[in-house]
Amino acid sequence: MAAYTTTLTEKMRAALRISSTSEKITEEINDCIAACKADLKNDGVKVIKETDELIIRAITLYCKAEFGFNNNAEQFRKSYDALKMRLALSVEYNTAPEVSETDTDGAESEV
Repeated sequence: MAAYTTTLTEKMRAALRISSTSEKITEEINDCIAACKADLKNDGVKVIKETDELIIRAITLYCKAEFGFNNNAEQFRKSYDALKMRLALSVEYNTAPEVSETDTDGAESEV
């Protein structure tokens, strides 16, 4: 079974300078992305959109730290941790979107 590939997977493959499309490497990249999202969520980042530039940057830094990119894992981890802290403290990223109870026609439901 082929590993699932997303645009974010391809962005990480490019950031890590990995040209191989091996299923095992793709799975490892996807696992790294999932681990980063879980880490962000665990530390208070509630809004994690794969199209958000700061989220993409955080995931890139996390992946580079995990893969030991250019033998600078420690520096990438420090940069990731600093960005994660900023995201967790930002109202834009630490406040879950409000969910309203509405009917399918857009009117509020009666309770």
